[in-house]
Amino acid sequence: MTLRPFLPQLQTTFIKCLQDSTRTVRTSSAFALGKLSALSTRVDPLVSDLLSSLQASDAGVREAILTALKGVLKHAGKSVSDPVRVRVFSQLKDLIHHDEDQVRISAASILGITSQYMEEPQLDDLLELLSSLASSPSWESRHGSVLSISSLLRHNPSSVVTSRMFPSIMHCLKDALKDEKFPLRETSTKALGRLILHQIQSDPSETTANVDIISTIVSSLHDDSSEVRRRGLSALKAVAKASPPSIMVHISIIGPALAECLKDSSTPVRLAAERCAVHAFPDDKRYRQRSSCSKIYHRLGC
Repeated sequence: MTLRPFLPQLQTTFIKCLQDSTRTVRTSSAFALGKLSALSTRVDPLVSDLLSSLQASDAGVREAILTALKGVLKHAGKSVSDPVRVRVFSQLKDLIHHDEDQVRISAASILGITSQYMEEPQLDDLLELLSSLASSPSWESRHGSVLSISSLLRHNPSSVVTSRMFPSIMHCLKDALKDEKFPLRETSTKALGRLILHQIQSDPSETTANVDIISTIVSSLHDDSSEVRRRGLSALKAVAKASPPSIMVHISIIGPALAECLKDSSTPVRLAAERCAVHAFPDDKRYRQRSSCSKIYHRLGC
């Protein structure tokens, strides 16, 4: 709290350092700005300055500004006024289909954080935009769309699930799993993992509603890309750690695909499969004695 009297000077200094020629200085300043914003009583001017700087920056500086903006909204998003949030949304939605990977990733992450403070109509508008971008001929736009959906499912999953646009969002994620570009397939798998984790933690008893998502994630275990397969295994492991019974209910779907991954030619995939199996298949005779599980345990070598 002793920093409060010096906040204006510190913020001014760190904003200037975002333009520094040294990457380390830019990155450190960006993180510092984010943390300092939690102590500030006037966040709007800081966000406005960052947005203005974003419009006239080279690649390195742009990355630092986006990192700073993400930190400010993460630590002080509640203090940002509605008009400034609208401006954030307006600028960031144009960056999610940028041709630079890191810009798309940062913009999508910021939109996810900002979505926590959006009213329902504005959130629906964002989801509608993402849904339309998902069918764009530009793979960067499709990637930005799925990145943003994944970020929303991390920061504001309940609002996405209850939105009128949720069926369209699910359609986008399923389509992305079949995209020719593996970054889309990997990001979609990650998004589905976040979705099923939210669904299971919210209502573990809804097994019927979750089987479609589980089956879709399991399909990623057969992907040509080892990164996608590994991401799918990580998603299933997270679910198994959070709620082991939720995995056991779907053992007939998950078990065979997991058994195949344990023999995968990729070492990272095999290791991910082993970690997943530890959580997915408890060392409990009650599970082993189930007729529906016995064959799967045999294939796993248990």
